[in-house]
Amino acid sequence: MEKLRFTFTILGGSDGKTNLICITSIETPDGRLFDIPDDLKPVSKHIAITATDYFTKIKNSLKKRHQSRKIWIPLTEDLKKCYLDEGENVQFGDQYLDEITPEAEHPGNNVSVRGEYKKLGKIAERFLIEKFSGKTSSVNQWMDEFEKECTRFEILKDTEKIEILKYLLEKQCLDWYTSMLIKHTINAGWELWKTNFCETYGSKGWSQIKYAFTYKYQGGSLLEYAIKKERLLLEINSKIDTQTLINLTIMGLPDYIMYKMDKEVITSTANLFKEIGKHEQTGKNYNSKFKRNSSDSQLKSEKMPCKICEKLNKGNRFHAEEKCWFNKQSDENKDYNYKGNYRRNVNNTVLDVELSDNEPKNE
Repeated sequence: MEKLRFTFTILGGSDGKTNLICITSIETPDGRLFDIPDDLKPVSKHIAITATDYFTKIKNSLKKRHQSRKIWIPLTEDLKKCYLDEGENVQFGDQYLDEITPEAEHPGNNVSVRGEYKKLGKIAERFLIEKFSGKTSSVNQWMDEFEKECTRFEILKDTEKIEILKYLLEKQCLDWYTSMLIKHTINAGWELWKTNFCETYGSKGWSQIKYAFTYKYQGGSLLEYAIKKERLLLEINSKIDTQTLINLTIMGLPDYIMYKMDKEVITSTANLFKEIGKHEQTGKNYNSKFKRNSSDSQLKSEKMPCKICEKLNKGNRFHAEEKCWFNKQSDENKDYNYKGNYRRNVNNTVLDVELSDNEPKNE
């Protein structure tokens, strides 16, 4: 065997932040494809490959996460020892690699798949995105993440992308999918499906953006509020800078919590969540005290007769003074005197009217 075809892909590191160039599969000239275990994928473990001139070009070709390149590399003696045994069985390290079975017909559809590895329903379960419900703040952002996941699992054919999309839709979106199948079929091309999807579910208004920016803590867990606030903001703008994310989250906290937090310490959302967690009990105590005081105040106001009604000789009426009908009238240019009279401005003329419980009826 004179050469092997290596698939190089940029994948995320275990910390979720760093990018790693990985070798995800090896193909032989006769079309057999072999999978590389996850722990052996990082190219740093493939010293014989990194020592070649090919690897320099590969590094220059891969710029961002999920990009992929398939390169035929002639086998030197060192490469043969690494990837083939004497019987030309594909290996790496101290183990033989699992062969990905040849393309077979997937039950129930017309999409060619490669055995268990290409069963799209099972692959969809491994996608690191939530199913699309139609309520996502940014459909374009969700679609971008969907396409990145397709690249990560080597779902490259248009028909495969269209089919696997079905597994990532909630029930209320499946009617759209069925209609698209009837109108355009699975062979219409991915770009047509993608464009229709984004136009159908794209938000034309500002309501979701307004909700994300104005969402504030109302009660319950402070940490749950902060996590939800972060999610809402990232859904409308995945590229929002960290400081803006922190500021908007803190602005939604009550003042009694916000002013207890050290601004210099909070340099990341992880620090923010940690600081918020320190005040979790304070929030619970405040909520409990606020509810108790509000209840006591309301109960007290309902037991005491309204002083405004008493002064106007309206008898003992039991309601809060701020809810008194006569008190509201004072906001409309009505001045009460303590003898039961009030003056009202009508057409720039001051009328003195005697308040009485027994007002004459119109005849």
